[in-house]
This record gives sequence, C-alpha cells and structure tokens, in this order.
Amino acid sequence: MRTWIAMTAVVVAMALVGCEAIDEFMNPTPTTRGSRVAEKLRSIPPPNPANVKTVTVYRFENKTGFPYGLSISHGMTDQLITALVKTGHFRVVERATLSDVMTERALQQSGQATGGAGGTQLAGAALIFAGAVTELDEGSGGTIGYGRRHYGLEARRVTASVGLDMRIINAADSVVLDSIDVRRKVAQTGLSGRAHGLYGDFEITNAMDLAIRETIDEAVYQLVMNYGAF
Repeated sequence: MRTWIAMTAVVVAMALVGCEAIDEFMNPTPTTRGSRVAEKLRSIPPPNPANVKTVTVYRFENKTGFPYGLSISHGMTDQLITALVKTGHFRVVERATLSDVMTERALQQSGQATGGAGGTQLAGAALIFAGAVTELDEGSGGTIGYGRRHYGLEARRVTASVGLDMRIINAADSVVLDSIDVRRKVAQTGLSGRAHGLYGDFEITNAMDLAIRETIDEAVYQLVMNYGAF
C-alpha cells in the first residue's frame, strides 16, 4: 500500500513537472557507447585453438585519489581476467593470487594434501598484460523536480568516468610491444517520489559500476582484436 502511494505520487508529480522536461533530463545526450561495446564483443569471431596464446595479468596499480581506489583496481583486474578467459582467445595463467597457488603446491609436495602439483612446473606466459587505473571520478549531474506539501518527484543524474592504461609486454625479453588506453564516461539517472511522508526510490544502475564494466569490455575487445587466436 505504501509503495503504491509513493508510485502514485511519482505519476502525479511527473504530470505536474511535464513529461517533456522529465524525458529531456532522464535521457541526456549519450556520454558512452556501452551498447556498441557489447555489440563489438559479441561480433568477435571464435578462436582458432592452434593460435591461442598463454598470457597473464598482474594486479592493476591504483594511480587515482578516489576513495577505495585500491580495491576497485584489484576488482578490475579480476574482471579483466574473467572476461579474457570467457573469450576463449587466451589461456590465462594465474599471477595475481600466485601466493595461493604456491601454498597449495607446498601442501601437496609435503604430503599434507593429495595430488602431485608440487612436483610440476608452473605454466609460463608469452605475454604479460599490466596496467594502471588512472581515472576514477563520480559526481552529480544535477536534479530536476517538483514538489508540493504532501507529494513530489525528483530526478537525479549521476556521472562517472573511468580510465585504464595497459601495457602488453613480451615475457621473453620484457619489451613493451604495445599499449592501450581506455576512457569511459557514463551518465545514469533515477527517480524518487514522496506522498504524505512516504518515499519511493527508483534509482537505477550505479554509474561507476557501469563505467567500470564498459572500460573492461573495451579493453578486452582491443586485446582480442590485436592478440587473439585468429
């Protein structure tokens, strides 16, 4: 019942503010081409198994002053690894959490755990994907709304931008073969309404999360197109 009242307030307020004004605010000029990035990823041809390269990804450095930037950088490393594996174009060997691998190998080698991993060599990588998160920024893009004593509506726009610089390194001689940089800016909007002291919140996808995902997707696309198993 409370939710229904809040939603009714939103509808009433939208009518008072004007649907055209709300639509203009809620659908600004696109600041990202996320849908096109997804389409590009889906268009990647399947890999040729004979040409799959073994690669590794080291933890991204955090070169931003953004709160929680270090944890976001580590999370982006994990997202990139997952996305690379899913393409099928790379054989990814673990280095970001190598200490966990070495612990398990030591347990097996000492006889404290079953298995023969302790007596085998680790797989080597032909290419190293290293990089740094150089930009993390989030801010408010403004609000528009209408309110009366007992009801009201507010639309809010949040913007986020992410920057990632990567180097492709030849593991055999440490030569930097290539570099890529990806920048993504996203604008997201949401609605909140109130009626007789009750509130309804209709915020949509977090802008920073979406900007991070689009940055990773674009980086993966560039890596596959330049170094994939074609």
